[in-house]
Amino acid sequence: MAAPSCDHMTTPTRPRELVNVLVDVDANGIVATFDLGDPFPAEPVAEWFTYGIALGDDRGALVKHFAVRFSPTQTAAFIFDFASSTQANYDASHVDDKGTSVVVRFPDSSLGTDAVESITGFGTVNGEDVSVDVPVQLLN
Repeated sequence: MAAPSCDHMTTPTRPRELVNVLVDVDANGIVATFDLGDPFPAEPVAEWFTYGIALGDDRGALVKHFAVRFSPTQTAAFIFDFASSTQANYDASHVDDKGTSVVVRFPDSSLGTDAVESITGFGTVNGEDVSVDVPVQLLN
């Protein structure tokens, strides 16, 4: 029997409450650990769900999103830069589902801290906010 490939991961099928985010920034980029709580009810069915961090400026405008999205057909991480309307995408090999947490690696990226005044975590199910203003701890 062949061993599973290294880039295959178990995709969570049911969203969980986002309770805390740990962000480690180093020379290689950013690693975000999304700590999860209890699962949300099985109904309505989650077609897709997202965990992320939102960076805001001094006026409260969004600067960047670092996020991971799960659906039955895809697991993908991304960074969206609101100022330039650009998005960097990362495949499932950058995402590790640990059950009670999800770890996402965003290589060659930075927070852009000179324009950032606030960092909060968020979670969505089918595009609807289910976790907002979740605490984020920077570990650098």
